[in-house]
Amino acid sequence: KTTKAAPTDPECNLFNLYLDEYDSKWTSQINRLDYLVISSGHWFYRPVIFYENETISGCQYCALPNTTQLPLYYGYTKALRTSLRAILENFKGLAFLRSFSPQHFEGGPWDKGGDCVRTRPYRRNETIPEGADLKIHDIQVEEFRAAEEEMKKKQGLRLRLMDTTQAMLLRPDGHPGRYGHLQTAA
Repeated sequence: KTTKAAPTDPECNLFNLYLDEYDSKWTSQINRLDYLVISSGHWFYRPVIFYENETISGCQYCALPNTTQLPLYYGYTKALRTSLRAILENFKGLAFLRSFSPQHFEGGPWDKGGDCVRTRPYRRNETIPEGADLKIHDIQVEEFRAAEEEMKKKQGLRLRLMDTTQAMLLRPDGHPGRYGHLQTAA
């Protein structure tokens, strides 16, 4: 479950993320679906205040005083685990967890001049997932495996991993044109 930290302030890019709560906007309708695809990862690279048991447990990319700075992996692991638990408890159809699509910026991060101007895919052994991209992928696989074990106890639900990370790493068009940059970028 997430809310904007300052909903009336359009300049505020800080979010509240309730790591142990479901978002009723989707869990209240989940039983009406036959198929469900979870695709996550990049959203978690933003400034977030983490809540657990209705209290602040820390934050990432924020400068709040007296607040523990936690890594992206902390919040992502717990949020993914909670989402998979919501599916296991409330869904009876076919669910897919689509793995993380790696970033494609060369020459720096997206907001520091990095760009993706490739015109041909990487070859299979020309690049490998690494750093944060690899860690997010590993978290997804680990949490999927744990949910898969729980799923075996539940009748009707089918859970599949659509592991597209390697294929998405090879593609040449990761962030083409002006859409991979802030509107104010030159």
